[in-house]
Amino acid sequence: MRRLLPPLPLIAPSIISGILVTLTFPTANIWPLAFVALVPVLAAWILHAPSPRDAFRAGFLFGFSMYLTELWWIVRLIPSADVTIPGLMSPALLLLALYMAVFPAAVFWLITWVGLRGRASYPGVVVAFPAVWVLLEAVKSRGLMAFPWGSIGYALCDVPALIQSAEWFGIVGLSFVVALVNVLIAGVFTVRKTPARIAVAICAVGVVAAMWTHGRAAIANWSPGDAPRVKVAIVQPNVDLVVKWKPEFRDSTLALIERLSVEAAQAGAELIVFPETSAPVYIEGNSQYKSRLVALSRRLGVPIYIGFLDYRYDGPGATLNIFNSSGLFTPSGGLSKYDKNHLLPFGEALPLSDRFRWLRKIEFGQANFQSGTARGPIDAGIRFTPLICFESVFPYLCARGVAGGSQMFVNITNDGWFGDTPGPYQHAQMSILRAVEFRRYVVRSANSGVSWVVEPTGDISQELGLYVGGTILADVAALDGRTLYSRLGDFPPLAAALTLFGLGVLMGRRRHGNA
Repeated sequence: MRRLLPPLPLIAPSIISGILVTLTFPTANIWPLAFVALVPVLAAWILHAPSPRDAFRAGFLFGFSMYLTELWWIVRLIPSADVTIPGLMSPALLLLALYMAVFPAAVFWLITWVGLRGRASYPGVVVAFPAVWVLLEAVKSRGLMAFPWGSIGYALCDVPALIQSAEWFGIVGLSFVVALVNVLIAGVFTVRKTPARIAVAICAVGVVAAMWTHGRAAIANWSPGDAPRVKVAIVQPNVDLVVKWKPEFRDSTLALIERLSVEAAQAGAELIVFPETSAPVYIEGNSQYKSRLVALSRRLGVPIYIGFLDYRYDGPGATLNIFNSSGLFTPSGGLSKYDKNHLLPFGEALPLSDRFRWLRKIEFGQANFQSGTARGPIDAGIRFTPLICFESVFPYLCARGVAGGSQMFVNITNDGWFGDTPGPYQHAQMSILRAVEFRRYVVRSANSGVSWVVEPTGDISQELGLYVGGTILADVAALDGRTLYSRLGDFPPLAAALTLFGLGVLMGRRRHGNA
């Protein structure tokens, strides 16, 4: 056990920091803790100057404590969730927490390995730690195993005034600022000289005050101008997942879709949005369902965007592929489809199963979906980028949409599998930042919640909570402007982080040499 755990003085601070980070996210939402949550582990690491191996162990214990407490809701799949192996979700949670803990562990190991150890290296740590932190956050948020949960900048999403700079540098920049404030406050407890302690405290307060001041001004000055507006109905049908996929309930589900669509059209909706897989059918395998949706849109004179499943036989071998899909039914009788591009690893497909199809024979209860191909925005009188479920956590999909002329983001999801837990709220929270990064409205339609409308400033103008049925009617502006982040993406902040890491190493080593 001694080889697994860090030295005794680092154990409690690592665990405490992990729990504090969790408390910054839903449903605790104690966002001020984001600026101090890392302080216990940082201060202990600075004061005790562990070896690279012990620093790795401290970072790993911190990360494991954080992800285990943040993601516990994974074990709470409702009974109707189709998991082949009973009890699978508890070991799955442990494995996920162990995997995710590697990233903060790598942060502390790398900082220590390059020679930034102890009080003498503190100036270099101030520069290098936030840089390495966001570089590793970026790594865990990309690729086949991408899982951006726990990126610390998201903790500020409940305070619009603190996230306005995301239009410049996205989640990477926000996480950098939060990590910087933490390391500055850690200096209050680790720097020897009083004037230096006062200086780092003033710097920490100054950084937060600057974010707040800029944010308040940005919100006050933002305006959609004379952009055309569209009335969008965001439907939360709250269909019971226990019965949703049973064949005998398909007709009643379709009748509910028709009724809610009629009510939305009568209220003046110009676009009606239903959640992910609201139509519980393979749309090309159920001609009656499809024709009734076509007729519904034609009768109402309103386009209807709705989620469903789809299948195609692709390639020379006519291989069967199944898609988590969606489509816009138009009054002209058209159907414009979007297949989900970025699938949830292990939940919707095993990584690399699109290349090695034999992996699909491994059965954990995953859906075995095929990733869709990239497409431009869907035009419904307002051009929108569709984001199915998990896709709302990836800025690159929104950037691609805006580059193609998207004027709004539409996120459809079904988070009901996780019941009344922090999971649906954590998922929803991340969509707030997409609105600010790209200055677009985000409309979110969830089967059983959380559904909402996010203004381009990050304010939530309308919301439906968990397990209530209803419809939000929102007046949405069709926006065409481009933010700096939408044009340049993550490259500038990540390149700056890499540069600052190198600068921090030089500063720390020079300080050691003069000590």
